Amino acid sequence: MAIVLPKFPARRPSAANGSAKQPAVNVTLCRDDATYSAGGFLRANWRVSRVSIEELSSVEVSVLWYTEGKGDEDLSVHYFRRYDGAQLRRLGMVDSQPIHCRLPPSPLSYRGHLLSIQWGIRVRVFVEEGREAVAEHPFYMVARKPDPEALANSSRIDLPCIEPSVKTPLHRRLPSVIRRWRDRQGNSAN
Repeated sequence: MAIVLPKFPARRPSAANGSAKQPAVNVTLCRDDATYSAGGFLRANWRVSRVSIEELSSVEVSVLWYTEGKGDEDLSVHYFRRYDGAQLRRLGMVDSQPIHCRLPPSPLSYRGHLLSIQWGIRVRVFVEEGREAVAEHPFYMVARKPDPEALANSSRIDLPCIEPSVKTPLHRRLPSVIRRWRDRQGNSAN
């Protein structure tokens, strides 16, 4: 769970404006270890508090990945949803709002010396008068088979099931591997 308070300019609100409240954005993942399988489902919740619903002009929710490190930095948005003021009033801000999406097969999270790939959920809150608050909650996407129970309990019928791949046993692949190796040895001797 991440509760992020935005950094606004240090100016004080005038008496005419009243006291300007700063929104707090709360993002909660459904997994305590923040680890999700590539091709699996991401379920999370977001909530905005400390401001009235009338003060909100829109909220953007996205699931994205970005690179950091040497060279060009990349960013790609996998899931995006924008809620305008009317949609926010219809939803109400008392309860947390869900995020459901199927994650792609790649890129996987990675932390190296020269490059890092980070996945995260970003919630941007736009308040009247042009103020903005951003909260980002990182998570890890790993190469692991999706949980069969999670796939079975999925409410999305239109999503394809992932079937386990069948690997050829090593004793059946070994003759062809040895043959290729001998061919390479023969070609390098010439």
